[in-house]
Amino acid sequence: MDKLLTVVVPVYKVEKYINKCLDSLIVPDELMEQLEIIIVNDGTPDRSAEMAREYEKKYPQTFRVIDKENGGHGSAWNRGLKEATGKYLRFLDSDDWFDNENFVKLIGRLGTCNADIVFSDMCFYYEQSSSFRSSKYSSIPSNIVYDADELEWDLLGQSEEKTNFHHCTYKTSMLQPFHQLFLEKQFYDDAILFIVPIVLSKTIIYYPGVIYNYLIGREGQTMMKNTMMKRYRDMENVIKSQVSFVQNHRVSSKWKESKLSQILSTMIKKHWKLLSLIPYSDSKKELKDWKQYIKKEYPEYSKSRLMTMYDLLPFPVYWYVVNKIMKE
Repeated sequence: MDKLLTVVVPVYKVEKYINKCLDSLIVPDELMEQLEIIIVNDGTPDRSAEMAREYEKKYPQTFRVIDKENGGHGSAWNRGLKEATGKYLRFLDSDDWFDNENFVKLIGRLGTCNADIVFSDMCFYYEQSSSFRSSKYSSIPSNIVYDADELEWDLLGQSEEKTNFHHCTYKTSMLQPFHQLFLEKQFYDDAILFIVPIVLSKTIIYYPGVIYNYLIGREGQTMMKNTMMKRYRDMENVIKSQVSFVQNHRVSSKWKESKLSQILSTMIKKHWKLLSLIPYSDSKKELKDWKQYIKKEYPEYSKSRLMTMYDLLPFPVYWYVVNKIMKE
């Protein structure tokens, strides 16, 4: 039977979370036949892969474990994207989980859907406080197929992450030609999905309902401040990959152009702020190099407030003022 939906789950050091993640993918038998769950063991040293194989044994027509040498999150996603056979594709990190009831509804809807991107809602789960915060689309009517070139993309919200995997189910044939889509052996690889679905999509639809539950607060998580300060180079690399993709795949839609410009500007501003907060000597060099890159590769970027301050003030004064303000 042809698969309707592939879910790619990368696995590395997630013993504590893997069962909750994979249990959320168990659906009624008639729907299990339409699912393909690709679990990519990225050389995990703990029992996570062994635990995942129990699902493969129990549901051999649905679950598949692929073993590979450690190459990082992006490497695991690239492998899963390459192996996917479903008409549609989702990514699920193994410390997160799907809302099972809404996931069942989504599968049913995909059976009659042909849009390139299917949007849905998500929740942030804060581990320390055991609280949820939902992220929903409030401005776009649901259950309507939209021409992606004619869509006012700002209706989806100002966040640069609205086309990321937490919110989206993708047509596999849209992404699979780019089976090395994700940067490997670095953090923040998923940020390429802020850009690529907008550029490539022809049709979209929004189905209301929370599918993805995103865990916040796990030690070592990539978006924690300390991690970002240490891995600022990774953020720079992914922004460069975003800029490169836009340059190599020009769009004709004014709405897409506007949204892509907003996303890139937001990413550049965030990275400028990050580089302003790292140690003095590194900050001085990195900001100079980053400004030269922006001037050469993305000259249409309008200066942020911090960049204007950088141009006006001697660097020692700039760095002191910014760090004092940001850390108060």
